[in-house]
Amino acid sequence: MMGRSHALSGAVTGLAAGIVLHKSAVADLELSGFVAGFVLLNDLDSCGSSAGRCLGLISRSVAWVIRGISGGHRHASHSILGAAAFTGLALLACHFRGDWAGKAGLALLLVIAVSSALEALHVTDGHTADLAAIAVAAAVVWYGYGLALIPLAVGLGCLTHDAGDCLTESGVPLLLPFSQHRFHLLPPRAAFTTGTRPETWIVDPLLTLALLALAVHEVMLSLPVHALVAAR
Repeated sequence: MMGRSHALSGAVTGLAAGIVLHKSAVADLELSGFVAGFVLLNDLDSCGSSAGRCLGLISRSVAWVIRGISGGHRHASHSILGAAAFTGLALLACHFRGDWAGKAGLALLLVIAVSSALEALHVTDGHTADLAAIAVAAAVVWYGYGLALIPLAVGLGCLTHDAGDCLTESGVPLLLPFSQHRFHLLPPRAAFTTGTRPETWIVDPLLTLALLALAVHEVMLSLPVHALVAAR
């Protein structure tokens, strides 16, 4: 799927997970935002992806390395093992946040995720997206805001990305390196090509409606009980 579709699906997954886990409204919004960014990490195996091009030379260099390690686009970085590897790196970065290496790794992860999500969702782009991403990274790295949610958000994001790509004709090799089989969630006639009308006219609107429905549900949960009674 395209970056916009992935980011929307990540926002939906993050908000739904926050509601299911009975987190606070603020934590739910943080988790939704984080997953919307981390859902794009899988595509760091392509220099032309939202994540690969968001920071120019820096992100392209990271994507070039990951592409070489993973074996190309939609290979190891799109497998269950790849999701585990990204989550493990996030856990290590959070655990060693007190060290400069941990700070640098966590900051790079956050800046790439947030900047690429802002661009994919067409919220903003270019240097504005980069500055917003740096501000978010600084708040997490130096002050610890939402730090505990990062590993969860990375894991959810990577798996959500895989699920989205399983809707397309190409599918995803979830069991690499143990199997080359590509998994699909739709029958062959229903599967679509990335960026075509089924994605832009059906998948994206459905994801947007789901996000709005979850947001309304979140607001209703956040209202005091007496306010709901008075409204009746």
